[in-house]
Amino acid sequence: MKKLLLIIITIPFIITSCKKDNKSSIVTTSEDPNWIKLEIPNGDAAYAVAGNIDGSLLVTTKAKAYFTTDQGKTWQESKNFNGPIQGLYANKDTVLALLATGGLELEGTLKASIAQFYTLDMGKSWNRYLDYQRAQKISKPIGIVQSAQNKVTYELKYNTKPVSANSNAYTHGPTTILRDGKSIGLPFKVRIENLYMDSNDRLYVAASGGVYNQEKDAFTFNASNTPAVIYVSRKALP
Repeated sequence: MKKLLLIIITIPFIITSCKKDNKSSIVTTSEDPNWIKLEIPNGDAAYAVAGNIDGSLLVTTKAKAYFTTDQGKTWQESKNFNGPIQGLYANKDTVLALLATGGLELEGTLKASIAQFYTLDMGKSWNRYLDYQRAQKISKPIGIVQSAQNKVTYELKYNTKPVSANSNAYTHGPTTILRDGKSIGLPFKVRIENLYMDSNDRLYVAASGGVYNQEKDAFTFNASNTPAVIYVSRKALP
């Protein structure tokens, strides 16, 4: 009788354990006292962020959009754009996905533009943006944000260099974040794609998951297994 009872109890557990979950697991670390590190598996690079980690957080990666509503415990894929969305432009409850950039410069300011899709629920569902004329006029700087309280500007210094003297190709070193023109100390060496600051003045750093090799001064990528990385400041920044 005891053996029969054990089998009956075990069967539902096995069924529950084998049930597939359509949510992607997320890696979080709490080692650094100032930054939370989030990883979206196989995302390759995080390009844009919207929302708030305490509520709904939306992130676009090299090809897709993901959102989390449980402070990063899980991520759910909501849209495959088949390419990077360079910026997310928020206007009240509407978030527009901006497709294009003005072209990457060695030390220039980039802008995301051309609204192609929009979401009214922080990435849970998407619709095509049909106002073509307005779509052409909407743009947002990439890698430049300003704190709401003290109007302090944070921007990226890409630290790129040409491959050769007459080449338009370039390589990336670890990206620097400048606060009102001065470098802030970071506990990580990554290629940063974008910055975002929420309404509580916490800074979000959208980055590639490539690993920096200091001896070669280059990043290495683990093919499709490279994660998209987002660092979130634990406290509001000045």
